[in-house]
Amino acid sequence: MSGEPKEVRAVWERTRELGQGLDKARNRLDVLEGQNLGDRLGILEGQNLADRIEELSLVVKRLADKPESTPAAVWNWNAFTPDQQASAWDVLMEWVETVFRARWPRSYKEMLGYMERPTSCWWQHPDMVESLTSLMMSHHWAYLDKEASPLRVAEWLGRWLPDAVRQGKFALAECSSGHKPDLFAGKSLAADYEEIRKHVHMLRTGEIPNS
Repeated sequence: MSGEPKEVRAVWERTRELGQGLDKARNRLDVLEGQNLGDRLGILEGQNLADRIEELSLVVKRLADKPESTPAAVWNWNAFTPDQQASAWDVLMEWVETVFRARWPRSYKEMLGYMERPTSCWWQHPDMVESLTSLMMSHHWAYLDKEASPLRVAEWLGRWLPDAVRQGKFALAECSSGHKPDLFAGKSLAADYEEIRKHVHMLRTGEIPNS
């Protein structure tokens, strides 16, 4: 069992404990029946045994029921279909706006290039998107995972967040807006996100949206 996931080992351990409890309950029932004690004691012991049997059946059912699919531990943008990429963009942008930008605005601006200029083409850099995706995943691991802890939060704040900011700044360091010369000229942050929404629309539908 050393190679099994922690959750499976925990369920097997609980099953073993329930089995031991059932054996003890049966032994006590045998003793009560042999001594011809009152019906009241027998009923109480029988109820206890029934409860244990029901609990054990639920545990066994949980072991037998296999999930239809296991969520991927990481995102592989390269392997996504256009529709999957569009859905991934929806999730990523929601986290960027509602969590990253809201809670760590300076890191957000430094990583995505808004510290030096009012507009950025960060979303057109695959290495930036990968770094931002990793930052989102590690944030979930630190704050939202069922085993989240203060130590994980401290590691995210002290290691993963600063490292992601460094990677982001590196990705944009030599960018000369070579994608299209005037793609973001004179635009604001809202215009950047409008360009991203157009990109997601094209991924999902295959249509090039109107400018």
